[in-house]
Amino acid sequence: MNQVPPGVDPSVDPKAAAKAAKAYAKATRPWYKKKRWWLLGAIALIVIIVAATSSGGDDGPKVVDDTSQSSSDNQKSDNKKSDDAPKVGTKSNPLALGKTVELAGTRYTVNSAETKDSIGSDILGETADGTFVVVSLTIENRKSETKTFTSSSAKFVASSGDEYDTDSEGSIAATTGDGDPLIFEEMQPKLPKTGLLVFDVPKNAVSDGLLKVSDLFGKGDAYIDLALQ
Repeated sequence: MNQVPPGVDPSVDPKAAAKAAKAYAKATRPWYKKKRWWLLGAIALIVIIVAATSSGGDDGPKVVDDTSQSSSDNQKSDNKKSDDAPKVGTKSNPLALGKTVELAGTRYTVNSAETKDSIGSDILGETADGTFVVVSLTIENRKSETKTFTSSSAKFVASSGDEYDTDSEGSIAATTGDGDPLIFEEMQPKLPKTGLLVFDVPKNAVSDGLLKVSDLFGKGDAYIDLALQ
């Protein structure tokens, strides 16, 4: 039987008293007996499960073995390595020039890297404030849906840790004599694209510089040694 709330006289209006008693009992019910808390708890649990599922896989950089044509084979071999060894493609252990790295569905290959004081044609060329680092990069979307690559997905990282975005003027000038820059590309599944990334960096930042690339699906970064001196 529900308790009649204080200030309510059941002898005056029994129905109103019963209704008030029911409301009072509901309001004073312990928190763990209230449905909304169980509902909120269930929602929180679902969110935790989804987050764990989406982040549970290894989305870190993986070296693609050209002989196997399968990143899954590389994953098996990687699992046999010591957990203490730094993964290839990380900042502390960058991938070698010419090798292919995969980041959860995006493959990157640096074909070459060089420095130039100027870029483009004699008429429409650009002169670097420091020096241009020109990177030939091949990108391949290995997922089943189209994604967009923008030049902001790639950065030059100096040994000091400073990061540099691509230079827009140098990239445009490259089209007049050096090659097609990678600026804004619709990446169709399994169709690689090769183009140039142009960075304007201080001359003393070139040595031991790295290229930092980001997965098109936003699931990680990889570092590639540009072998520049």
